[in-house]
Amino acid sequence: MLGTKDIEEYLRKNKIKGEIVYLKPGEAKTSISAARAMKCSLGQIAKNILLIGEKNRVLVITSGDKRVDLMKISRILGEKFRLATPSEVVEETGYSVGGVPPFGHKKEIRIIIDNSIKRFSFVYTSGGSEDTLMKIDVDELIRACNGELLDVSE
Repeated sequence: MLGTKDIEEYLRKNKIKGEIVYLKPGEAKTSISAARAMKCSLGQIAKNILLIGEKNRVLVITSGDKRVDLMKISRILGEKFRLATPSEVVEETGYSVGGVPPFGHKKEIRIIIDNSIKRFSFVYTSGGSEDTLMKIDVDELIRACNGELLDVSE
């Protein structure tokens, strides 16, 4: 299983400007608890949601105050998607639910970044565990993920 040390190594190796923030155990497990811990808006917490399609897998990064619209993303990408199970999340990313970072996954995964993220200059996203976050500029996040910007939230 991968963790925060793996993300720190990935940041260093790929020259990504992101800062790991260590919190109390479980404080970064949900968007609400993470926003409370960082004293920021819920929207500024970037969620990383793994979706499983009929043929493909995608990781959607969206603001904490938004929900991924499965019908919208299925229509845009041309196949039906569902939320991944916890075991599928570990199998595809190497990280457990609540700790999935936006990059540095076990397998190559297509990254979709919801336009809702663009409201902010920086966001906090998972740092590889339920008690870490990564502070990263939105432009750096988009670059580091090589993510596609789409409108996939509700």
